[in-house]
Amino acid sequence: NMSDLSMDLNNLREDIKDELLAINHYQSHIDATDKPEIQKLMGHIRDEEKEHVAELVKLLRQLDATEDEKFQKEGI
Repeated sequence: NMSDLSMDLNNLREDIKDELLAINHYQSHIDATDKPEIQKLMGHIRDEEKEHVAELVKLLRQLDATEDEKFQKEGI
């Protein structure tokens, strides 16, 4: 049985993965059109997903000391 913390960390990592996939998804829509209004909206949504990644990684680092140490080692 996974501990509550392990489950939380697993869920956070899954959420980060999903946000990264969403970023790629919206970017592909931007790249596939020449319509500025679509590019603008998809760019805005993509950038919100990037903010979500940052927020989720921040929380992951707070909950996982090893993960935080690895980020610090890389100067992040």
